[in-house]
Amino acid sequence: MTGPGTTTGCTVVHSGTVIHAAPGQTRPGSVLICRGSVSHDCPHDPVPIDAGGCLVSPGLVDLHVHGALGHDLTEPAPAAWRRVLDTHLHAGTTTALATLASTGPAEMATALATAAELIADQQAPTLAGVHLEGPCLAPEQRGAHDPAHLRTAAEVLRELTPLPEALRMVTLAPELPGADALISYLVEQGVRVSAGHSSATPEHLARARQLGLSHLAHLWSGQSALARPALHRLPGLLEASLASDELTAEVIADGHHLPAVLLTIALRCLGPDRLCLVSDATAGTGLTPGATFRTGASTGRVHDGYAATEDHTSLCGSVTPLAVTVARMRELTGASTEDVVTMATATPARAAGLYPCKGSLLPGADGNVVLFGPDLRVRAVILGGRLVTGVLPDGGR
Repeated sequence: MTGPGTTTGCTVVHSGTVIHAAPGQTRPGSVLICRGSVSHDCPHDPVPIDAGGCLVSPGLVDLHVHGALGHDLTEPAPAAWRRVLDTHLHAGTTTALATLASTGPAEMATALATAAELIADQQAPTLAGVHLEGPCLAPEQRGAHDPAHLRTAAEVLRELTPLPEALRMVTLAPELPGADALISYLVEQGVRVSAGHSSATPEHLARARQLGLSHLAHLWSGQSALARPALHRLPGLLEASLASDELTAEVIADGHHLPAVLLTIALRCLGPDRLCLVSDATAGTGLTPGATFRTGASTGRVHDGYAATEDHTSLCGSVTPLAVTVARMRELTGASTEDVVTMATATPARAAGLYPCKGSLLPGADGNVVLFGPDLRVRAVILGGRLVTGVLPDGGR
C-alpha cells in the first residue's frame, strides 16, 4: 500500500516510539527517509506516515529463510524467489539471506545463478545474498537434510571455485576432512562461515574459529552435545557454542524448536548482541496443516504450527515468519522489547556483514522500517522509504 509521493522513497514516520536496536534504546521520535536512506533532512517534501503510537523498528534481517507458500529457494525460477521474498517482506523481513538446503551440485549452481541475476537486475530488493546450509554436513547431525546430497568439503570447494557472486554465508561441519581448506577459502573470499549440523568438539570449533569461522547455526538443532563415554564428561559443539566469547549464534524461537528454558539459557550465555533470531522458514510457511512441501531435496509436512519430515522423526525447518519469533521470544523469555528487536535486526546484520546499512536506523542506513503494535504484531512495513503494506491509524497512509 502506498500513498501519494511515496514512489520517491521520501517518507517521515512520526508519532511513534523509535526502537534503536543498537545500543538498545527506545524513545519517542520520528524517522526521516530521503530517497531510500535514513537521513537528518530531506528537501523533497517527504510523505508523512503517522505511526500512531506504534513501535518503530529497523526492518527485520533473516539469515536463514528457505521458502514460503509451497516454493523453495532451490527452485530455479526467479518468479518463485520473488514470491517467497515478497511473502516474508509483507511479514516484516526487509533483508533476507536465501538459504539453500542440501541438494545436488547442478541445482545448487542454478539457484546461486538465479540469486545473482535477481540481485544484478534489482528484481529482489530484500535479497542480500545466499546462505548455503550444507551440503558439507555431518551425516549423524543432518536433521531433515537428504543424506544422498551430502558431499565432502573437497567436493564443495571445487563446486564453489570460482566463488559464486551471490554467496554470503555457508553452514558446514568443521570437523569433517578437508573442512579447514574450505573454511580458509571462503573466509578469504569474504564469505561468512557458520558451524552447523555438526558433531564438532570444542577443539574442532576452536580450530575453525582461528581460520575465521564466526557464526553458529540454530542452537540445539543439529549440534553434538555433552557425552560421558567413560568417567569424564566431554562437551560437544552445543556447550562450546554457549561458552564462546565472540561467535554469533542463531535460535529458532517459533515455540516448537526450543522451549522457554533453552531460549533463556541461550540469551543469558550470549546476550542480545550475539544471539540472532532466525525463522528457518520453509516452503511450508503459509500452507495449511497436512500440506507437503520440498526443502532442498527433502520432503516435509505441515502440522499445527510446525513442520516435520514425513516419517515425523525430525523437525523440517519452521512455518513461522521472523516477526512472529520476535513476539514469541519476548513472551517465552521475558526479554525486553529492545533486546528481542536487536536479535532480529542489528545482531543478524552484523553476523552477515551488513550492518549498519541493514538492521539500524542510523543516518545513511537503508530506509527499511517495521511498525509493531504493543503486542509486537507487525502493523506496517516500509522498504526503502516506500510503504509496502500496513494497517495504520487514520491519516497514516
